[in-house]
Amino acid sequence: MSAIARIDTATAVLPLPAPLQLGAMTVTRREYSAARASAADGTTGVAYCLSREAPMAEIVDRLVAAHAVGADADDPASTWERMLRGSAIVGRVGLVRRAIGLVDIALWDIAARRAGVPLWKMLGTGDAPRDSILVAAYPSPDRAPREVADEVLAQADGWTNVKISRIPDPAYMRELLALLNAELPSATGLIVDVGFGWPDADAALAEIAQWGDPQLAWLEDPLLPEDAAGVARIRRESGLAVSVGDEVTDPAALKALVEVGEVDALRIDVVAIGGVTPARELIAWAAERGVPVSGHVYPEVTAHLGIGVETFARGINPYDPAPSFVRGGPSFEGRIRPTDASGLGFALDPGVFRFGKD
Repeated sequence: MSAIARIDTATAVLPLPAPLQLGAMTVTRREYSAARASAADGTTGVAYCLSREAPMAEIVDRLVAAHAVGADADDPASTWERMLRGSAIVGRVGLVRRAIGLVDIALWDIAARRAGVPLWKMLGTGDAPRDSILVAAYPSPDRAPREVADEVLAQADGWTNVKISRIPDPAYMRELLALLNAELPSATGLIVDVGFGWPDADAALAEIAQWGDPQLAWLEDPLLPEDAAGVARIRRESGLAVSVGDEVTDPAALKALVEVGEVDALRIDVVAIGGVTPARELIAWAAERGVPVSGHVYPEVTAHLGIGVETFARGINPYDPAPSFVRGGPSFEGRIRPTDASGLGFALDPGVFRFGKD
C-alpha cells in the first residue's frame, strides 16, 4: 500500500474576449482551480474545474485535503467517504461537494496510474467512441442569426449533437433555429442550453411558443433543477425533450427528476456531483432506468465514464480556454475516444497552475 502524502491546489484566471451571457449570469473571465494529489511513492494525479468565482482551492485546503492525506492511494472510493464524512457538518452538497469532487478525480488518476491502466479500463467502461456534444456557438445581439448559423454549420460534421445557448429574443431564436434545422447534417442533433434562464414554466412556454417548430435533441436546463414540476410541464406542453443536471451537486435532485419521468437525458457534472466515485454510481442508477447520461464539460474525465462527452472546439472557441493548459487527453474527432494513457491521461501546464511545492 502507498498512502496519499499531500494535496496541493492552484488557481488560474484566463480572460475572455467579451462578456458571455449564460441565462441570468454574465461571465467575464474563466477562473479555474486545480488539485494535485501525491502518493508516498511519488505517483501524482491531477484534476481541474471551473471555480465559478468560488474559493475552490481554499475550500479544498481548509475542509477536504486533511481527510485524504494518509488514505490508501489504491482505494479512492473509501477516501471519498472519508472526505464526505469529515466535512459533513458544512458539506454534503454545494461548494464543499465540488471540492471533494475535484480531489476525488485526482485520486482516481493516481489509482489508475499506479495500476498502469487508463481509468476507463479500471472502471470497466470500455474505449468505444462516445456520443459527443460540441458547444458550437453563443449567439449575441450584435451577430446576425445567419452569422451564428454559419459558425455552427462549419463545425457540425461528425458530431452527435451541437449546442447553442439561448438568447432572450424570440424572433432571433426563431430565425436561428429555422436555419439550423434546415441546414444541419441529418445525423447531427441540435441542443439549446437555457442555463436556468427562465424563472418558471409559464415564461418558458410563452417564449418557446414563439420559436416556431424547432427540432431539438433536447432543451437543456430550462429551469432550476429543483423545480421538477415546472420541468415536467415544459416537457409535456412544449413537446420538446428536456435534459437537466449541469452544476447540480445533490444526487437526490437528479434522481427526483428521473423518478417522476420528467427528463429525457440526465446531465452530470463530474466535479459538481462529487467526483468519479458518486458519478459512476449515479450513471449505473440511471442506466437501470433506461435514462441516457451526458457529461457537462471536463471531457478529459467524462470520456472515461462511458457517457456522452461535451467539449468546445479544441483551441478554436475563445470561451473555453481549457485546451490552452491541458496536455493530452482523449481524441476529439466528432465522436470522442478516451486515451489509452494510464490514469486520466492528461497533465496540466505548470506555467498556468503553480502548485504549493512548485
